[in-house]
Amino acid sequence: MPTVIENPREAFWRAVSVPDPDIDVATASLWIAAEEYPGLDVVAYLGKFALLAARAKSKVRRARSVYDAIYVLNDLLFETEGLCGNRSEYYDPRNSYLSDVLDRKLGIPIALGVIYMEVGRRAGIKLRGIGLPGHFVLRAGEGQAEIYLDPFDRGGLLTRRECVGLVRASAGNSPEAERFLEPYDNRSILRRALTNLKAIYLKQNDQQRALAAAERIRVVAPALWENLADLARIHTRLGHFEAAAQSLAEYVDLAPDSHDIATARETLRQLRQMARGPDEPA
Repeated sequence: MPTVIENPREAFWRAVSVPDPDIDVATASLWIAAEEYPGLDVVAYLGKFALLAARAKSKVRRARSVYDAIYVLNDLLFETEGLCGNRSEYYDPRNSYLSDVLDRKLGIPIALGVIYMEVGRRAGIKLRGIGLPGHFVLRAGEGQAEIYLDPFDRGGLLTRRECVGLVRASAGNSPEAERFLEPYDNRSILRRALTNLKAIYLKQNDQQRALAAAERIRVVAPALWENLADLARIHTRLGHFEAAAQSLAEYVDLAPDSHDIATARETLRQLRQMARGPDEPA
């Protein structure tokens, strides 16, 4: 019987069309990579996660504390496997695709964080993703036992105060800095990873790949009005005026009143006319 190649977009949709706690972030992330790499063997890469977790599990079970368990993962992923942050070519899109990160051993914070978190989960360590402005860290434990760690810095430990300092260094001395330490849910992790990819491809003027990322964001965060605005712009650049009008209409419905809705409505009118064509009545 011939092997059936799944459609990556449909497979991604299925992966996230479950209650948020049931989303397997590694699986969904690999289906994102499969759109870039048609025919990617997602099952084989999930096998790599399982093998890594199996190598850590017995030591994790014997760990006397969260610190000991984190040491086990740090030793496996950063010392033995050689994963590290790609500081010299940070905006290389391969740093965002989990299959590439596992193969090349190089990634950005959120990709390394997903690998760390998903291997840890399979090995019995509960880790949560923390989306700081401009950075992504992980938290293990709760309350007085909580530990923050930086997957981009080989699992280096951080205090809560240091995390707040990172927020204030990036976003200013905001009195709301503590709110950035609230853990992400699974859809938010995927949204942030895809937003990074979208930004990279927009900077490269690669509209088709930016569109793919924006459409995946729409699946996990359909009401994210900033992404709807990007979708409208990308579709317009590609000459997809009907799709651009649809995205902009949703943007007008969802964006805060403080934004220039009047300009958006006028642009929407023009897009609808362009979609109809010059010979059709308005």
